[in-house]
Amino acid sequence: MKFSVLYDKYNGFRTPTFTLNVSGRTLDVVSGVQLESMECRLTTLCEAGTLTLRAELDSSTDGANVWLESVQLGAVCTLSLGYVGTEQVVFSGFVYDVVWDDPLDHARMILEMTCMDVRGQLMLSSCSDAGASRTLSQLVRKLLNQSCCTRMATAQIQTIPQDWDLPFQRTGSTDFEILCSVADFLCFEFYTYADTVYFGPARDSSETAVTFDGPNGLIHLSRRRSLAGQCAGMAVSSADDKGERIYAREARTTDNGFGVDHIESALILDRLEAEPAIRTMAQAQYLAKQRMNKCQHHSSMLLGQCTGLPELRPGRFVEVTDLSQQVNGSYYIQTVIHTIDETGFETSFEAQE
Repeated sequence: MKFSVLYDKYNGFRTPTFTLNVSGRTLDVVSGVQLESMECRLTTLCEAGTLTLRAELDSSTDGANVWLESVQLGAVCTLSLGYVGTEQVVFSGFVYDVVWDDPLDHARMILEMTCMDVRGQLMLSSCSDAGASRTLSQLVRKLLNQSCCTRMATAQIQTIPQDWDLPFQRTGSTDFEILCSVADFLCFEFYTYADTVYFGPARDSSETAVTFDGPNGLIHLSRRRSLAGQCAGMAVSSADDKGERIYAREARTTDNGFGVDHIESALILDRLEAEPAIRTMAQAQYLAKQRMNKCQHHSSMLLGQCTGLPELRPGRFVEVTDLSQQVNGSYYIQTVIHTIDETGFETSFEAQE
């Protein structure tokens, strides 16, 4: 959706609002409650998304007592952000850490709360049948459909390549570590947004969240490109069950955008990775292609700060048009940070080409 359309939809981005729900109760900013800051960080990286909040509470008021009674460790927490009449759920998780700063002199109490999304729950949990042997897809479904996850999120699991859907002997790693290692090996994304946890191929099914058609709404925008970690081709080698060598290579595709004439000439070497787990040429070809794509995407990063936009979310694209040649283009959103404080509602983001 174009930013100019969002401007009309949100009536000039006036009156940002949010709804915070903890333990099934809505925590309103009413008399006796002052919200100092709230930050929601969502990401496709191998870490949990977080919601951090700081507020002042006057325990002599009814509104503050609702907060005092509701904020309990392990309680389910959801956050909706937006503008009057247009809020969207952006976070679902659980209360992980709480600090009550008692005033001692009967003044206003300070509350500092940190919540983590469903991946944070996976960091803390582990299936009881640790030694069970399943196919890879069965294992992923088992882990993501634990009760600790389903009470906060619905799992959206895309198809694992048939060549890799083999019996998998679970090791002593935690659920989160296993899912992260599988996603990294297959070049899948594993992230949470609102009340859904996603596990599957990156980018192909992603849609454009926001198009910045000009500078309106942008506070800061920069693009970074680097040759660090880049290569002319990605090669994968192994040996089949008969001991015969397997070798597959994926060449770098043509770059787009500013300065591409110099990039290709600077990259002359292949990156070769030995993979003992590979047993077929089809597996080697898949892995070489996916890793080459991932390597190229990491070469360019867009960093932005803008008016608060609940539409911006990890796992989707942001487009920039009608600006400089160096920054125009389409980028895959990797991290989004929504911030609400006394200055209003702002969103910052990091995206890859």
